[in-house]
Amino acid sequence: MLSTQMPLCSDVDVASLAEMTTGYVGADLTALCREAALQAILHTSQDAGSHLIRMSNFLEALKKVHPSCLRSSIGQTDFRPVAWEHIGGLEDVKLKLKQSIEWPMKFPEAFIRLGLSRPKGVLLYGPPGCAKTTLVKAAATSCHCSFLSVSGADLFSPYVGDSEKTLAQVFQQARACAPSVLFLDEIDSILGSRADSKASRGVQDRVLSVILNELDGIGLKVTERRGPASKKCLQEGLPEQQECDRQLDYQEVCNKDVLVVAATNRPDLLDDALLRPGRFDKIVYVPPPDQEARLAILKICTEKMPLDSDVSLEDVAEKTSFFSGADLENLCKEWKRYLLMNSALPFRLVLTVNGKHAMTSGVCKNHRKLAQLIVDM
Repeated sequence: MLSTQMPLCSDVDVASLAEMTTGYVGADLTALCREAALQAILHTSQDAGSHLIRMSNFLEALKKVHPSCLRSSIGQTDFRPVAWEHIGGLEDVKLKLKQSIEWPMKFPEAFIRLGLSRPKGVLLYGPPGCAKTTLVKAAATSCHCSFLSVSGADLFSPYVGDSEKTLAQVFQQARACAPSVLFLDEIDSILGSRADSKASRGVQDRVLSVILNELDGIGLKVTERRGPASKKCLQEGLPEQQECDRQLDYQEVCNKDVLVVAATNRPDLLDDALLRPGRFDKIVYVPPPDQEARLAILKICTEKMPLDSDVSLEDVAEKTSFFSGADLENLCKEWKRYLLMNSALPFRLVLTVNGKHAMTSGVCKNHRKLAQLIVDM
């Protein structure tokens, strides 16, 4: 309706735009069309072309116009869309995330036909720097759903009860803009385990109780109200057991498309109540990249780098055992910095110098024993 009076180019896919604008209300869509028109005017004034609104103008407008339900939201985060192809390796992990996150949102009819319920929560665990957060962003990008991210810094407050209230508000906003993915980063620092009885764990215990209730009761909202008849009964001193005393309204909220995804480096610190089926139904281990995955990551990181003809990325991938994806990305950045300071040197010398430093990185080495311990459990 909004686009009928707009001069649209043939490449504008309205159905695709409708899929990308999850959580947008009518006023948000009006602002989006207005911003796309402004982008078209800006580009046509530079190119001196016809005044047609292209799909690229809508994509630029989507970066500036956000759903009103997420404005001033605690979990709202701006992230650049991530494609699955931008993540090297981890093919098994990608498939598991697609089955748990993407397929239930894209093919709900198939799940209903098979009587298969979608998971309420997905837990990713593994060494730091192995693309756990990036994988969740890629899943949210492929689903075209809203993405909310919460960490311990967003939740904890010096005021009593404020952390629990904040977490409940985040879940409420996730329901308001469904389908959505609610990402709890470093969940072990937010919750921990109730088995570790410490005096300072009071807030964490209350936050854990809130998230357990939200995971169990997701989709059901209970509103309590008192009508005029109830107020009259109270003024006359009638018994509270009478019908006019209290009215409970149970409202089913359409939030079946809310999925909670958490990431942690220490799954052994989490409470057992979180890990049972019905809460975090799917637990996925994100391993350090193997040699083939390291080669794929290096190819992505060096895509725009001026490599010398004698540089062998296969050799680098072989020498960087126990490197995480973040380590490999940082290694490529170090190469670029070294070239910037020593532009006269050939790139193969840079590779040799940094190759010695590459052998010393073993951040993933200590996590493999922990991962095997979790798998055995």
